[in-house]
Amino acid sequence: MEEFLTSAILSGIAYDVMKCGVVLSITELKQRLRGWIISDSELLVLADEMKKLKLTDEMSETAIERKIAASPELIQLLENIKPSSESNTIIQHHSGSGDNIGRDKIIHNGK
Repeated sequence: MEEFLTSAILSGIAYDVMKCGVVLSITELKQRLRGWIISDSELLVLADEMKKLKLTDEMSETAIERKIAASPELIQLLENIKPSSESNTIIQHHSGSGDNIGRDKIIHNGK
């Protein structure tokens, strides 16, 4: 299955940025899209198209998603943005007693 950046993911990013009072800028988008393969030129177009939507911090995440989904330019752009293959995937098989912690483990002895 081919995966790409969806309007739901982008709306979540936009909502999170704006609810913190931060402007949805190229720099902010680049930071939030680190796990995605996106060129600087695509990032510039994405930021410009997002500005055209006139999003506000008073909008819900659903309202933002609807505006994104109604933009053919954004949808076409989103379909070209793929996840980076540099993800850390941990696959473990576990049987018996104990735990199955894949990364850092913090143990509190109750003291």
